[in-house]
Amino acid sequence: RHYSRVPLGFEVSRVLADGGFGHARARRADEQEEMAQMQPTSMAMAVPVAVAAPTAGRSPEEMVSLFGGLDGIEVAVRSDQHDSEGTYQFLSQVFQQQSTLMNPFGIATATRGSFSIKSTAEGNPEIATLCVATGDRFRGDMAAAIVLPDNTVLAQWSRSSRPTMISSGETDLPVSVFGAPYGKMQTSKWGMGHSYVDASGKGVRPRSHGCFQCKTYWCIASFCLFFPTCSIASIAIICCVMPGVPGLYDLKTTPNGPSVGLLKLWQQGGDISESSKIKLEIAPGTDAQTRTAAALAALFMIADIFIDPPKGGNHGGGGAPHAAEMDR
Repeated sequence: RHYSRVPLGFEVSRVLADGGFGHARARRADEQEEMAQMQPTSMAMAVPVAVAAPTAGRSPEEMVSLFGGLDGIEVAVRSDQHDSEGTYQFLSQVFQQQSTLMNPFGIATATRGSFSIKSTAEGNPEIATLCVATGDRFRGDMAAAIVLPDNTVLAQWSRSSRPTMISSGETDLPVSVFGAPYGKMQTSKWGMGHSYVDASGKGVRPRSHGCFQCKTYWCIASFCLFFPTCSIASIAIICCVMPGVPGLYDLKTTPNGPSVGLLKLWQQGGDISESSKIKLEIAPGTDAQTRTAAALAALFMIADIFIDPPKGGNHGGGGAPHAAEMDR
């Protein structure tokens, strides 16, 4: 497999897995049954990113046949590279790079990881691996790829910075499949509304249920039970029940059109550690192209969550939400 060097101008010490995608699947057997755990990467100057050249004899239709025949997928990620050795390791990362508005203490947050993409079919077979890397979680630069079991790069996308409410960034991320152009990942100018859009302009976007979430109902129940139970039931709900309740997103091809599937998002964590999981369930009767688009939109969303900046709080009962949770 050949690679062309394309400088994207963002800081990544090693892209995805030791400079390429070949080691993405070199994980211990016990880790395949758990959430893949990230290892920290050291910061370096801007380096070019390896981009797979067009693969002879491979067609984008292979991706449609892979994802188009699935009823759903699930992916679990964990962003906790700073707490593996306690608070001291985190403090040792402070003032390791230039301070910015988004990162005033100069915390080094370069990170990368590879995570199993599993089918929701019986047995949860692994169908591919999602590889994600960033040089600065605050800046939000991203290099991501979907790697097949034979270590072939199926699809990849990248950006140099994340758009937010107070800073500009890239909202359109071209996608390549076997090295050939294939639509784009897209967000709003505030980094919300993750979606995949094909070359014809058609796409799939997860849209939150808003206030009509199971978490909302449990929160109301917690409030109502605070005084009658001397806060005991409220604490039990917030600490034990709500972390296991997913956020719900309808997959839409048009804002007011029918849903083509349901995306469930679990997020749990505190301080600078967070575990996240998505489960995509496609509606029966959905065509293969739409199933593939829905899978790409879901994978883009979980990849962006993985490189989200460290934040305090616990997603079970509070804390700063990810942009995906703010999207309404």
